[in-house]
Amino acid sequence: MSNAVAQREKNVYLIGTGDALFQAVWEQAAKGPQGKVAAGRGKRGPGSSGGPDDPEGGSTVSRFLLDVLGIYEEPPDLARKYVGESAEAKLVRQFILHAAHTKSTVLILGDTGTGKEIVARSIHEYSGRPIEKFRAVNCGGIPKDLLESELFGHEKGSFSGAVDQKAGLWETAGEGTLFLDEVGDLSLAHQVKILRALEDRRIRRLGSTRDIPVNARIIAATNRDLFSMVQDGRFREDLYYRLREFLIRTPSLRDHPGDIPLIAQSLWRRIAGDGESPLSGEILEELKTLRWPGNARELKAVLSSLHSFFRTGNLRPEYLRAVFLSLGQDVSSRTEPRGRWKAVLREVECITHLRRVEEVVHATGAAFGSFSRKKRTGDGGAVEAVADLLRQRFGELEVLCLQPLLFHKESVFAEVNRFKGSLAFFQGLLQKDAREAVRYLKKDVDRGMHRLKREIGREIRLLLSGTS
Repeated sequence: MSNAVAQREKNVYLIGTGDALFQAVWEQAAKGPQGKVAAGRGKRGPGSSGGPDDPEGGSTVSRFLLDVLGIYEEPPDLARKYVGESAEAKLVRQFILHAAHTKSTVLILGDTGTGKEIVARSIHEYSGRPIEKFRAVNCGGIPKDLLESELFGHEKGSFSGAVDQKAGLWETAGEGTLFLDEVGDLSLAHQVKILRALEDRRIRRLGSTRDIPVNARIIAATNRDLFSMVQDGRFREDLYYRLREFLIRTPSLRDHPGDIPLIAQSLWRRIAGDGESPLSGEILEELKTLRWPGNARELKAVLSSLHSFFRTGNLRPEYLRAVFLSLGQDVSSRTEPRGRWKAVLREVECITHLRRVEEVVHATGAAFGSFSRKKRTGDGGAVEAVADLLRQRFGELEVLCLQPLLFHKESVFAEVNRFKGSLAFFQGLLQKDAREAVRYLKKDVDRGMHRLKREIGREIRLLLSGTS
């Protein structure tokens, strides 16, 4: 292996058992092309991650594997699905393409939120199998007594509730792919049945005596340490090695923090829309400094909260910090005064509250519009329908008004109460004289509603600009 690396040989055949082979690759990566142990690298193991003396973390291994693997040309859209320019991200994309060119079962290991399903779907897409024949099942999300029916199907009357015959996901996948997510959550009894189906390439529906041939490609994934589970007797060793004919590890964000800005911008485009402004460099740098135990899934949740609170205009780093505070994140190590964080968090709460009021007011306007249309068409049920809707909207405003300080200014709270009063008067008038209620709606209620919308919109803009 050392000779191959020194000569930068591309076509290298590696022979050995999985874990021993990975250990050999790791040790060679630690030595480098000249066979000397690089400072700070020789003592690490396959499960290690980078520390202060090794800012690149596991990149050494990733670059080495990229060197010795035959490189497939990446389809243009693959980097948009599995985002990143680090060696770790590039290696995962190469593994996707290599796996797509084989018929082997694939095992994807990685922490939660590291894109395991994206990898599985990409392997399926680039393998040339029928694109619509991708079937996914969460092995931990289905009750144990229903999982077998979900996978293998059942005959009519095979158990209580089986009112019809049903084909299982393994069967309906046809020549496509069956993705077994959270495979580490399988019971030992289900492990036996899945192993037999893999070995025999046949399944049997519940309540049937007939075997059905299957030819779907199996991809499994888990965030659990399956090797430790095998040693503890919680996962069958024969199934483990049957699944890991082709092994892919999806890296955590801590292993390639340099990709966080790219991933964040990609997620932001999906959340905010392509036409909106991208995240600022200040916010991207802030994201890079943070720990992400939930990886891309947690990052997406934070960005979704940022968009919900502040939309896309004039985003500032302190707004991002306020989102962390609202989610219970510890920001005590930051350098700004704690009092300022509390003030920003209060602004976030006010903006969120005002947006809820704004939504209720818009919904009230939609109810008025529906009422006017129904009255013009002579719909006799218009009064009852709008009365029900207005009672709901009025109740929502009542609840929101229980927190007057979150309106930020007394003038906004007073305007909401004025609108509530006109709404209550309209409801009472509606029950007595619908025609008079329509006149009052056009004369007073509409005017008050538009005034309230302007007041709320102005207050939200002031809060976002930081000049309130």
